[in-house]
Amino acid sequence: MPRRILIVCKGNICRSPMAVAMLRPHLTDAHIDSAGLAAMQGYRVDPAAERTLRAHGLSAGDHVARQLSSADLDNAELVLAMEKRQVTALLALSPALRGRVYLLSRWSGDRDIRDPYGRTQENFDIAYGQIDAAIGEWRSRL
Repeated sequence: MPRRILIVCKGNICRSPMAVAMLRPHLTDAHIDSAGLAAMQGYRVDPAAERTLRAHGLSAGDHVARQLSSADLDNAELVLAMEKRQVTALLALSPALRGRVYLLSRWSGDRDIRDPYGRTQENFDIAYGQIDAAIGEWRSRL
């Protein structure tokens, strides 16, 4: 089982912090972190994302968005991205990631998890459901 997991999205205030909050309770021995390809550095988790998490008994209230670094990629044993184009961007940044970077939904439909930022609460709830299904599939394989 990978001990260092990195979850990547664009801004690091919605999907990836939600995914971290959802995965951590299941992999307590792993270091699970997130970062953004175009992070809104210093911002807290989007309030709508936090509302969705709280409705499921979770929180990312201590999250602060940060930009992806080369050290993040070097240290990660498994990198999970929300969109196919993010997987492509990650491999372009570090070809050595091949075999360690995957789409989060690889085992649950292999579809992009659409960014809910700036959209309705329902879009955050939909993203949560997609992330939850994807994490469930990954958990059975880790």
